Amino acid sequence: MKYEECLPHRLDKIIEECPFAIIPWGAHEWHGPHNALGLDTLKAYYMALDLCDEVGGVVLPPVYCGYQTMKPWRGFRLTLEFTRETVYSLLLQHLEQLYDEGFVLMLVLMGHYGNKHVETIQEATQRFNDCHNKARAVAWQDYLPAGWVNVRGGDHAGKNETSLLMHYRPDLVDLSQLPADGEIAPEIYGISGDDPREATAEHGKMLAELFVEQAAPKIREMLAEVMELRDNSQGQL
Repeated sequence: MKYEECLPHRLDKIIEECPFAIIPWGAHEWHGPHNALGLDTLKAYYMALDLCDEVGGVVLPPVYCGYQTMKPWRGFRLTLEFTRETVYSLLLQHLEQLYDEGFVLMLVLMGHYGNKHVETIQEATQRFNDCHNKARAVAWQDYLPAGWVNVRGGDHAGKNETSLLMHYRPDLVDLSQLPADGEIAPEIYGISGDDPREATAEHGKMLAELFVEQAAPKIREMLAEVMELRDNSQGQL
């Protein structure tokens, strides 16, 4: 399931039977004083593993390469900001290399939600699709599938993101670093969304399970379509 842990013959079998690859994509970025700096990417990575366990395929090592982070917004420290060009080029090369190896469906699972970052990821994905008619790449924010059933997701170090990290890696969350009461001002704490002091591992588990429940059928449908294109193409040779 993890690309880097696959022996060649096992990866060959995956490419033949379920040529689906997930690229978890996030950032090293300030997420309040209570969360690990890799929250974006970590949650996307574990959610990708859950999805892969359900539908098959392989998960690549997570990519920590964020554009439009908290650093240019208000100068939050301990944050690594990359350029649009770097993100675009790095993703396009990932997609092209996976296609070259035989994968026909690639999901870029975004844990970082900066609007310009998301636009860049989607532009690179569309560029790939414009160049290939027998494969498909899609880019989703990790909260998107829950939105298909009107469950609100997506925040920045708020209740949802903090809960997801508490579910997957409780050792990387310390709510005692937040004030016990009073307002949590975004410009001071770098937090947006519902109050992270309401976060629970149970809430994170619900969001994680809902993601797989909603995403898996769509992945299976898309995979069946592109595999049919692949098989028909091979049959014409």
